[in-house]
Amino acid sequence: MIRSWPSLLIGLGIPAIAIVGGVLVLGPIHAVVFGFPLVFFWMFCCFPLTTLCLWVSWHFFDSDSYARDRKPEEAEAGR
Repeated sequence: MIRSWPSLLIGLGIPAIAIVGGVLVLGPIHAVVFGFPLVFFWMFCCFPLTTLCLWVSWHFFDSDSYARDRKPEEAEAGR
């Protein structure tokens, strides 16, 4: 369960804006980077960005709540 708006914004908002904005801005440009069209290169760069945003969202906003939501026997087995 998402408990805060900053978590939602960082985890979903930033990657969505990066992907949609990048495609809209870079789509008409016919440049090539490492043999790939610029828009495809941008999409490849968005993969680690999305992973990083999800990690930041979980680590700084949701990780404490995750430990409280686990059942006591799962918490003991995880130690």
